[in-house]
Amino acid sequence: MAYEDEFDDYEEELRSDRRRRLQLYFLIVLVAFGVALALLWNRIVITVQSGEAGVLYRWVSGTEMNQIYGEGLHLIWPWNHMYIYNVRLQTKERNYTMLTKDGLPVDLQIAVRYQPDLRLLPLLHVTVGPEYLEKIVFPETEAVLRRAVGQYTPEQVYTSKRGFLESIVISSLTSVEDRYVIVDDVLVRNVELPEAVRLAIENKLTLSEQQKAYTYRIEIEQKEAERKAIEAEGIRKYQDIIKKSLTEDLLRWQGVQATKDLASSSNSKTVVIGAGKDGMPLILGGDR
Repeated sequence: MAYEDEFDDYEEELRSDRRRRLQLYFLIVLVAFGVALALLWNRIVITVQSGEAGVLYRWVSGTEMNQIYGEGLHLIWPWNHMYIYNVRLQTKERNYTMLTKDGLPVDLQIAVRYQPDLRLLPLLHVTVGPEYLEKIVFPETEAVLRRAVGQYTPEQVYTSKRGFLESIVISSLTSVEDRYVIVDDVLVRNVELPEAVRLAIENKLTLSEQQKAYTYRIEIEQKEAERKAIEAEGIRKYQDIIKKSLTEDLLRWQGVQATKDLASSSNSKTVVIGAGKDGMPLILGGDR
């Protein structure tokens, strides 16, 4: 009987030891799982922020070409990878030094406003990758700018004549949009020329504006002279017409009428008929 009790105690001890080992193994697995989850959390739980889109690369099948992951929370296997793209309209600046038609250097500060084409985001990722700004946008823009600037003189570049900006924008849009990127605009923020060239151009522009002002003044004086000539011609014609109608009898009759009006006024006192030159009436005022 004592032997059976000892055997039962031994079996109970073995079962207890087995339970402890299982609990220990479970605890180890749980801790390992927790550590792995903590280490791989950023590879499993993917958050796509507002204004972003994701392209998923599967370790087995490669990039998913038919699905674009929008804003929100996404769960993926840790051996896969999600590439996040900013799909908002963005603006980046870059400085370039280029040669003009005359071989003179000009420094341009260029601002490119762009965004990836959301509909073709997987193609952009496969063919170019996340560094598309440095790989296609700026290189294509630089190539277009060099061709355009090489066709203009420093003065034309400095003053942006002959549709300079428009030609850059149109060419850049045509070149870059074929690479799955939408270029909204290309702006020349600043143009810097060598000091001597810049001063010469500014002096020429100042003299040109002065010449325009002088030409405008001359045109005004010419118009004023024409106006005075027309006015003088009108006065001369008027006097010629009046001379033809003014006879001595008419003047004498006008004098009689004036004398009559003066005689009937309250200030006239004495009227001598036939006095004065040519027999015109003579009026003597009573106040003198």
